[in-house]
Amino acid sequence: MELSPENLVVVGLVASVVIQGLRLLSNRFGYDAPREVVTVVLFAVSVGLAVGFFGLPAVGGSDPSDFAGSLIKAATAVFGSAALIYNVLLNKVLRPVE
Repeated sequence: MELSPENLVVVGLVASVVIQGLRLLSNRFGYDAPREVVTVVLFAVSVGLAVGFFGLPAVGGSDPSDFAGSLIKAATAVFGSAALIYNVLLNKVLRPVE
């Protein structure tokens, strides 16, 4: 799983929307989101983008231990992709906000 140039464009657009949302919260409502809140929101957005870009891996198995193993493999694939997207988003969002 690798990010194509089109996926990076989408990540850049999402980063722009997040930045504008943070600025709106700050200017309109006077709420300055702490870094922890921004981090959690960005990771949730990253997981959503990873699922949108690569889909959910198939999880199956007749035995509960097989099911648990395939569930762990699927979670590793999704969260590994999300970590890559999160790092790109974090660099694009925190630099303009600070």
